[in-house]
Amino acid sequence: MDADTDPVEFFDRIPFVDDLGIELTDASGGRAEGRLELAERHTSNERTGVVHGGVTYSLADTVGGAAVYSTVGRSTPTVDMRIDYLAPATGEELRAEAETLRVGAGVATVDVTVVDESGTRIAECRGVYKTGGGDGENVWQGNRGE
Repeated sequence: MDADTDPVEFFDRIPFVDDLGIELTDASGGRAEGRLELAERHTSNERTGVVHGGVTYSLADTVGGAAVYSTVGRSTPTVDMRIDYLAPATGEELRAEAETLRVGAGVATVDVTVVDESGTRIAECRGVYKTGGGDGENVWQGNRGE
């Protein structure tokens, strides 16, 4: 979790990201892109195939965090994420694009758009990630059991 770790490599090692199937495709210069191939396990309704909102949120949060990571070079925990669901996701893939709007001493702000494979906007999000503050080591920068 340091500035020498490529953001895509870092996010590829997150167990939850791997478990959901999120693929970070690019993260540099305060921007990031990712995708998720949808499967039945991502749905909230087996009859309609509508994707669970938490899956959409997780994709947006992951890609937003990667955008900030690409700027500050370290893990930045989510402080807040506002998500507006615009359409149900029922297709085969979701894609997210994030742009860092501001990086401050304490927090960074990111906008994320989630679309399906046809380009239909599924969600618009604004995330806030912790970039500093506090005293010394924290759980996001340490190792388990130390």
